[in-house]
Amino acid sequence: MCEAKPGSRASALAPPARPARVRLPAPGEPVGFADHVKPLFREVDRKSMSFAFDLWSREDVAQHADAILHRLRQGTMPCDGAWSAEQVDLFARWITEGTAP
Repeated sequence: MCEAKPGSRASALAPPARPARVRLPAPGEPVGFADHVKPLFREVDRKSMSFAFDLWSREDVAQHADAILHRLRQGTMPCDGAWSAEQVDLFARWITEGTAP
């Protein structure tokens, strides 16, 4: 079950949310929040977590990065379907590289 803010879940009649568009960093390019991490979080993800923090804020995501990564690895975030291994690895790499802007 999603622990989301009331009214943040999409209606069952709404069209499915589009998948996040992932841009992988080029070889040797560091993972950045604005270019690589923020686009992983859809607007529906942001709305569902707005009661706790902002998924489009680098500072908020960096502060909660370990908990987010734990949920991503468990497949419980986002609540409507797990990220691909490639997306989880990209997020983990961002953490390892120091949560760059």
